[in-house]
Amino acid sequence: MALCINQSGTYRNITTLCINQSGTYRNITTGCINQSGTYRLFGFVPALGASYEGGFLICRVSPLRWVVSPYSAEVSRDWYLREDANTRAQAVSGCTGWFVPTKTQLQNPGYCCGSFWGPSPCYSARSYWSSTEGAAPTSATRACYVDFTTGFSNFSIGKENTTCVRAFRCVTY
Repeated sequence: MALCINQSGTYRNITTLCINQSGTYRNITTGCINQSGTYRLFGFVPALGASYEGGFLICRVSPLRWVVSPYSAEVSRDWYLREDANTRAQAVSGCTGWFVPTKTQLQNPGYCCGSFWGPSPCYSARSYWSSTEGAAPTSATRACYVDFTTGFSNFSIGKENTTCVRAFRCVTY
């Protein structure tokens, strides 16, 4: 069954399942039209935790799909070298557009969707660096990480400390 995404809430009859912006579904029999008068058909909706676009799909928020890099792309670095996670993710996956998430992104969808980070082991570390610097006046020497045992993200430690980093990417559909 094909999937038709419709942001305007208008529908034409087609033999697909349509999802509107609010996440409700309608079975219809011919054509699904969005605000611009065009339609998009998709052959499948990948399950959360499925291998997808170079990593693992951890969250779907219309029109974004959040992807975490594979476990094999995880690096352990100090904060100054955190971008090595992007380089490693690109080398492992062959995909571009990787980034180190902010503290907020790493907490949600990162920690909140941690069970979808791929097959076991999903992640290895107790904590992961974010791209967020610590609060002033110590932002020159401190940065934020997320504790993956609690999800707490208001920690700020010295940038010279080594902890794990996983890259993310967002795919628009």
